[in-house]
Amino acid sequence: MNRFFVDEINDGQAMIRDGDFKHCKSVLRLKEGSDLFLVYNGKEYLGKILSYETNTVLCSVIKESDKTREAGINVSLYQCIPKSSKMETIVQKNVEIGVNRIIPVISYRTIVKISEQSKEEKKLTRWNKVSEEAAKQSMRNIIPMVDHIMTFKQMISDLRQSKGLIIVPYENESNNSLRSIKIDRSEVGIVIGPEGGFEDFEIEELKNAGAHIVTLGPRVLRTETAGIVACALCMYKTNNI
Repeated sequence: MNRFFVDEINDGQAMIRDGDFKHCKSVLRLKEGSDLFLVYNGKEYLGKILSYETNTVLCSVIKESDKTREAGINVSLYQCIPKSSKMETIVQKNVEIGVNRIIPVISYRTIVKISEQSKEEKKLTRWNKVSEEAAKQSMRNIIPMVDHIMTFKQMISDLRQSKGLIIVPYENESNNSLRSIKIDRSEVGIVIGPEGGFEDFEIEELKNAGAHIVTLGPRVLRTETAGIVACALCMYKTNNI
């Protein structure tokens, strides 16, 4: 059954708007009386199309669904920005896996530098659009946000304020495996370095912030692969995948 995110539910009714309106009417060609799922505020509802209005689809809300699609842990991915369009792949795949928040980071070895605010806003708009599309495809109940770009120091400050478990896959770590880490908190922050890896002083700062430095195995993974593997392992270890 088709699913649509809606902005609000009032008096047992909801509106499908903008691009979803066009998709509903012109692509899917759903008729009045068609059943569908409506997603609002992290919950899924069974709905029915009442009528097509100007640029909106008026729907009735029948009942709340009893399906639980979100993971039992809240995972934030701090991803150092890679070259070209790799960030789009990172956003897409991690949203599919179940990540709740993605924070682009600029570290010492990050090749991509986004200095102008207009360029940052353009990137964020695109990445959040990718997140929305991935959330719809994977039938998420939320659309994970891609936050504003952080510097490494801003990320460290953010991690220090967090009460969650911090995990940093690192190619030079050989003893402490992610498999051995007990995930006993409801929030997890995963920090992924850039193509060239983290500098030694950055790893020390992460350790001082309380991070667990781990290995993902004997093979060195690309930056666009490491986050996917780490997030999937966290979901697996907590019975969320």
